[in-house]
Amino acid sequence: MDSSLESTPAKPGEISSLWLLGARMTWIMVGPIVLLAVTYGIVSGGTGWLTCLDVAFGIVAGLMLVGRWAEHRSGSATTSRGEPATPEHLKRYVTVLIPVMAAVWVIANLVGNHVLN
Repeated sequence: MDSSLESTPAKPGEISSLWLLGARMTWIMVGPIVLLAVTYGIVSGGTGWLTCLDVAFGIVAGLMLVGRWAEHRSGSATTSRGEPATPEHLKRYVTVLIPVMAAVWVIANLVGNHVLN
């Protein structure tokens, strides 16, 4: 069998595809920046609880989870500090991100819809 066709497991931190780069960038940098902008829009807009911005908030938070999961599944997952990630890191990310994002969304809507209006 041709050895050039065999795939070798990726080392931690090794980016082996554009998909993996996109996944890593989504949960580390792009997702949080976009969430910050969407949260600002929710607060400053104050146009209701289930607007396009609220849907965008949920989609971006979901993409952050998918990005972290995809990186973990690649076998080359790292923490934000560049250390090899374990399944416990993924579990902690999910169990922290979901309640924190839910709280941020509720607070942004309360402030935007009730406090500033």
